[in-house]
Amino acid sequence: MFFSIHNKEIREITLEQLDFHDICVGYLTLDELKNCYGDLGLSEVAVKDCMTDFTHFRTSIDVYDEFSFGMINIVDILNLSTRRNRIGFFIKKNLFVVVKIIDKEDSIRQMFLDAIGRFRQNATMEKVIYGVLERLLSSGNKGLVMTERQIIAMEREVVNGKVDPELNTEIFDLRNRLSTLKNYYEQLIDIGESLQENENDLFEEEDLRYFKIFTDKSERLSNNTQLLCDNLIHLREAMDATLNYNLNNTMKLFTMVTIIFQPLTLIVGWYGMNFKYMPELGWRFGYLYVIILSIAVVGVILYWFKKRKF
Repeated sequence: MFFSIHNKEIREITLEQLDFHDICVGYLTLDELKNCYGDLGLSEVAVKDCMTDFTHFRTSIDVYDEFSFGMINIVDILNLSTRRNRIGFFIKKNLFVVVKIIDKEDSIRQMFLDAIGRFRQNATMEKVIYGVLERLLSSGNKGLVMTERQIIAMEREVVNGKVDPELNTEIFDLRNRLSTLKNYYEQLIDIGESLQENENDLFEEEDLRYFKIFTDKSERLSNNTQLLCDNLIHLREAMDATLNYNLNNTMKLFTMVTIIFQPLTLIVGWYGMNFKYMPELGWRFGYLYVIILSIAVVGVILYWFKKRKF
């Protein structure tokens, strides 16, 4: 699938109609790329990189004298656990080609068509590239809002003293997701900055601002993601403080119980010695005396606790 941009208007063409005097943008599958990369003047080495089955490609761009070649692992911002789509792209003077490497639901093709349709009037190659890249950020704000609400819900539980045993695991999982997102945005920032620098002079100077817009959007999302990471750190500290507070209250209760029963233990031990001439042992009211003494000791201790506001 190819489109020609002539006098800033887009029309769909075939490979045979390709005229490199006009600006051309295209969408290819790997099989189509293998059959026509020579006609498009694309690097064979870069084409082989597209066909290499690595599962952990880094999102990046390589800049050469006559072309730029990049790979993007597309993160589903709203569902990071799904398998990632992957695209490659080639940029030459007056040529931009998107290559589908992995595509679950034909979303990459739709992303390309959306970029074409968005800039159908006054179209330039830079605008189309920006349209494709900008679609990679389309769910960014929504994902951050959802994550922020999740963190607020966790904070509410901590403030209310309801520390779920699974909360620590949830914080770790959320921290891992945010780290993945931040890494993704940082890599997109690198791509945007490389395009903006225009080292191989492939773009019109006046249209480089579109790459700056993309870079700025990626930076804002990256910064907001970092803020949420910081919020998680504060949440973890608050959770630890709540756990310590609860532990201190438990220890305080045990301490109070110990203080109350230590004098009673002393009384029991004292009168448990059973010496022959202990007067209370033969006294008619000795048992009642020990009961009243124990109650009095407990009462004095409780009064002291209350006075000290324990």
